[in-house]
Amino acid sequence: MRKIKILIVLFSLTLIINVNASSGAIKQDSVIECNNTYYGNHGNPTHWHIVEKKNDKWTIASGVVEIPSCYIKKVNVMEKVIFSKCSDGDTARFIINGEEKKVRFLAIDTPEVDSDDSKIKKYGKEASDYTCNTLKNAKEVYLEYDGNSDKEDKYGRILAFVHVDGVLLEKKLIERGLAKVYYIYGDYAHVDELRKTEDEARNKKVGMWSENEIDNSKETSNDEKEDNEVLDIISTIINIIKKIFAILLK
Repeated sequence: MRKIKILIVLFSLTLIINVNASSGAIKQDSVIECNNTYYGNHGNPTHWHIVEKKNDKWTIASGVVEIPSCYIKKVNVMEKVIFSKCSDGDTARFIINGEEKKVRFLAIDTPEVDSDDSKIKKYGKEASDYTCNTLKNAKEVYLEYDGNSDKEDKYGRILAFVHVDGVLLEKKLIERGLAKVYYIYGDYAHVDELRKTEDEARNKKVGMWSENEIDNSKETSNDEKEDNEVLDIISTIINIIKKIFAILLK
């Protein structure tokens, strides 16, 4: 009988806590707008309510609702593929669902193999050889499709991170100074890790960073460089905002 009473008391306390939590004011930092509707939570991003503002305070106007579509994070998908043909340092062909597809490695850029600049051409060939040899000798290759990236680029090439025997190929190329972090158009996975690896390669002056070669990658116009710098800044700001939002929701 005593156990039953204890359970009843605990159950009652739980109800009181839940009622108080659901009826209290929502912090401004926990409110998001999605399709002209405002949603908020009490620090639990899996329990959302429709909220409305009264007397400069956000209050709950509904019970628990589905997670707002604006908040749902896109999930990366992994797919096992079969290596088919070499292309260059940041491109290769794979058999995907029975068809040969050209894949452009996400978030990096390697020097051009056919560049008129002999120094660029040198590292372009090294990058191409490394990628080709790594893929030829791989036991398993997985493509990781980033949920925050387009599935294909404007040339129809599939965009993906490439995992070779459990190791990220993009990172190995950057580690050797054969590629740099580039073409970041969204909140992609692995970018922080790749940037750190690039900084280490620069400091060690390996590959394209050796012999005072600050940038031996593909030649790009000033406008294109400025566009990528702006995109990098925007991506950094978005990441900072998301991290702050995650901390506030804990």
